[in-house]
Parts: sequence; structure tokens; C-alpha cells
Amino acid sequence: MLKERATANDLARLITDKIGVAGLKIAIRPDHAYGWVPTVISAPADPIGFQRRAEEIAHRLRVQFDLAQ
Repeated sequence: MLKERATANDLARLITDKIGVAGLKIAIRPDHAYGWVPTVISAPADPIGFQRRAEEIAHRLRVQFDLAQ
């Protein structure tokens, strides 16, 4: 299956929108094992919980999207 290419900002926005919490900031960085990974930069509360949720969403999105470099 051919994957769509998305920028880091697009992927961060997709994850942030799926979580749906104001004040959440996520960055996307390249990763040699997974292709790309999300990192929670700031969160209104419980950054570890938001990081776990972002990783769960990223796991599903990696099936559809590659990081455009």
C-alpha cells in the first residue's frame, strides 16, 4: 500500500486534533525505527498521559502516512 506523505506540522495537527485538548503542543521528529514519532512539548496537565495517547494515535497514523522530509 502506498502511503501519503505529510509534513511534521500536518502530522502534529492530526494528532492534536484527535486528542482534542486546548493547550496541547506536539512536535514530530524523524525516527529510524518507526519513521516518525510524536513528542509532547507542552500539555495543560499530565504530559505523560498525553504522550502515551499521542503515541497510540501515531501508531495508527503510521499505516497511512510517511513523514515528508
